[in-house]
Amino acid sequence: MASSPSFLAIQKEVNDKYGNVLRLATGQAETRKLPTGVFNIDWCLRGGLPINRLTLVSGHKSSYKTTFTLKAIKSYQARCNFCFEMKEDCLCGGQISFGEEDDRETISNPLMVVYIDVEQALDIKHVEHLGVSTGNLYIFDPPHGEAACEYAEKFAKVPEVGMIVVDSLAALVPETELEKGYFDKGPQSLRARLISRMYRALITHLSRDGYPPRIAVALNHLLPSRDGYGDILPGGETQKYLSSVVLKLWVTRKQYITISKKGEEKLEDEGEKVIEQDATKVRKQAVAFLVEHSKVSPDLMKGEFEIFLGEDDKIKFGDTDDFRSVYFRALKAGILDGAKFTALKDIWQEDQGAYEKVKKTVIGLA
Repeated sequence: MASSPSFLAIQKEVNDKYGNVLRLATGQAETRKLPTGVFNIDWCLRGGLPINRLTLVSGHKSSYKTTFTLKAIKSYQARCNFCFEMKEDCLCGGQISFGEEDDRETISNPLMVVYIDVEQALDIKHVEHLGVSTGNLYIFDPPHGEAACEYAEKFAKVPEVGMIVVDSLAALVPETELEKGYFDKGPQSLRARLISRMYRALITHLSRDGYPPRIAVALNHLLPSRDGYGDILPGGETQKYLSSVVLKLWVTRKQYITISKKGEEKLEDEGEKVIEQDATKVRKQAVAFLVEHSKVSPDLMKGEFEIFLGEDDKIKFGDTDDFRSVYFRALKAGILDGAKFTALKDIWQEDQGAYEKVKKTVIGLA
């Protein structure tokens, strides 16, 4: 009777054929995260968007999905694309080697960001206004859904591409509908198949062993259900199951910050009048979020962040007003006391690198 193969022989066969896909759980490295630039979301996700995983950002119209994603791109560009530390604190020298032992390649910062603009509505001025560098940002306008899926898979195979964004899944239109006019007669599951195909391809190549770390973010537009209860996610629920993180955004309230000549700030609700003349009035939008599903952090964590939609000497468009959240989290964690409120505020306004270190410490203690 033929002897059965040993487990070690099967392990070697699998890893030789597909890469290092079968390994012992002990000693596994913790999933690395990319800070999004929004502290409250980073705290709930215990660090930010997971590396080599796929994140789904959903929400109704004008819920700042694109703005949030562009802020994450800005954060990605400000960091080393391999160790994800701020560039001045880089631990890897800004380059990485990958590939087989006998055919190693070396690439350096920065990696490319590919924005698949399915809606074909991205305003480059808005991108620049948020502080995103366009030097390594490539925008792809696919003619139909199949092209978006095909080239998303091809981009994921390219080691020089470090981040892929698909905006949005709801706008994926099958080629059949465009060319043959099957708007009413075509199969109802075509979009769901496209999304499922794209997800499977991205997941396969994002986790490819020996390649540089990559990030994928997909955006989807929520639709209200006919009965008024709950929301409909175009393309089916499979995208939720295949995503490592599902983040839902929605807007809550609008407020204004009035900054006087002396630098004093006053918070106002929308519609209030500015009392002091020649004071700067900056609009601020509150956005709530819910971590609907996460494989790398606690589920159902929720919170709120405030984003500035105006500018001042010290405030830039797209900045988030998260200083108080950082302070109270640091106070609760025991790394600050009440006397250091002013000192932390000075760091927030003047030394972004030091402020990022404080946020990283607070998140690490979550």
